[in-house]
Amino acid sequence: MKRTCLLVALMLLAPFAHAGEGISFSIGGHRVHLDSTRCRSLSCVSVSDRARRDDDNGRTLKPVLAPVTPAASPPPPPAAPPAPPPVIVYKPAPASPPPAAAPSPPPPPRVTTPQPPPVVAAPPPPPAAVPAAPVRPALPVIRVSRETDEPDEGPVGDWQTEANNLVRVRRCGNALCGYALDRTTRDLGEAVLINMKPKQDARWTGGVYSRDSGNIRYGTIALTGADKLRVESCVLGRFYCTGADWLRVSHSRARVITQGQLRPEPRS
Repeated sequence: MKRTCLLVALMLLAPFAHAGEGISFSIGGHRVHLDSTRCRSLSCVSVSDRARRDDDNGRTLKPVLAPVTPAASPPPPPAAPPAPPPVIVYKPAPASPPPAAAPSPPPPPRVTTPQPPPVVAAPPPPPAAVPAAPVRPALPVIRVSRETDEPDEGPVGDWQTEANNLVRVRRCGNALCGYALDRTTRDLGEAVLINMKPKQDARWTGGVYSRDSGNIRYGTIALTGADKLRVESCVLGRFYCTGADWLRVSHSRARVITQGQLRPEPRS
C-alpha cells in the first residue's frame, strides 16, 4: 500500500520534472530519487533514509530495496475453553469445646490448735541392785554302763562280805577289781580285789588285800551261784587257804553318777 502511494505521487509530479533528468524530493522524511521521469518501474526509484539539502545533481542515491514481505505467521492456536468454576464445598466450622468450668476455690486452711504435750510422770527410781548369789556350776553327769561283753551272771556288781562290809566289783581292763564301798556316801575306798584275771569259767585269780595283816595275798574268786561269790586267799606258797562267801547286793546296771562321786582308785 505504501509503495502504491509512492508511485501515484511520482506520477503527479512528473510534469514538473526536467526532461531527460532524474528528480529528487522528500516525502515523510525520506528522500526519493527517480532516475527517469519516463520510467514506470520500481527499479528506477531509490529511497534514502532521510532527506538532505545537498544538490540533487552529482549525488547518486542508494536504490530503494524492495521491502521484504514478512512470512505469514501461523494462526494462533484456538483458545482453551475456560476452566469450570471451582466447586466450593461448605464445611461447617468445628464446634468449639464447651468452656471448662472454673476450678472451685480451695478450701480455707484448717487452723489447728496445738495440744499441750501430755504430762509424763517421772519413772520411779530403779530398785537397788541386790547382789545375786553365786551360781554353783552344775556337776557334770557321767553315764556309767555295764560292759557289753559282761554276762548278766558275772561278778560285776555290789557284794556284801561276812563282816557286813560292801565291796563293789568292776572291770579294770581285761581283769576285775574290787573296792570297798561306803554305805552312806557310796564312795569307793581301798582296793580289796586286785587284778583278778579269768582262769576258767566263773573263776578268776589275782591278789586279795588282807585288812588283818595289811598284805596282799594270792587269791581266787569263783561264782558258786547266781548271787553268791566265793573269795579265798592263800599263804605259805598257796599251801594254806582261807575263804568267805559274799552275797550279791545288786547287779551291775546302767546308772548315772556325778563327778563328785568319782574318786581316784587306790593303788594296788
